[in-house]
Amino acid sequence: MASGGISGVAVALASAGGVLLYAGFQGQSPLQALRDITSGKTKPLEPGQVSFTNDPTTIGGATQVSYGEPSALGGRIAAAAITHRGEKYSQAKRWEVGFSDCSSFVGKALKDAGVTPPGGSTTVSYRTWKKLKNVARGDIQTGDILCGPGHVAIALDASQAIGQQNKRHNVQVDSIDSIMFGQPGWVARRYVTASKKKKSGGGAGSYDA
Repeated sequence: MASGGISGVAVALASAGGVLLYAGFQGQSPLQALRDITSGKTKPLEPGQVSFTNDPTTIGGATQVSYGEPSALGGRIAAAAITHRGEKYSQAKRWEVGFSDCSSFVGKALKDAGVTPPGGSTTVSYRTWKKLKNVARGDIQTGDILCGPGHVAIALDASQAIGQQNKRHNVQVDSIDSIMFGQPGWVARRYVTASKKKKSGGGAGSYDA
């Protein structure tokens, strides 16, 4: 096998949906394991210490990306968002392959992760969607949706995010402060999975999303 190629074991794990298993063997987070599998690397990535500035002119300045330990769904959402990293900004072509605006970018990631986005997947819809609950900024986790009055993005961990920014920057990974720059009062929101509620009297449970 050529240096840098993807090993047969890695291919098997990826095709079988075994990213979590691979991550366990390597002692990595699922997102790091996914990056290793797709890039052909077999050694765990060492997260870099990156300094960010809350400056829209330098947005996307991060050259290395570190990921927090995600929940199962949060990890799928973030990993799906990464696969759309090369898209160009366009409102007219927002749902076409290779294009998106900020809210359709989030919608595509949710769809890929098995979650149907709200309505037309607009910025406003994510702020009011009942299947999302607000979480404190200090409790942000991988896959949380960051909702501002005019922008929406996805948290990769407690400090970094990915979002389709604008025609000048396109999709960027940077600090949450930089990704959400100019969005006063933005909130972090988390998808609430269905939970079973027991009814009194031994009846069948109902599901509440």
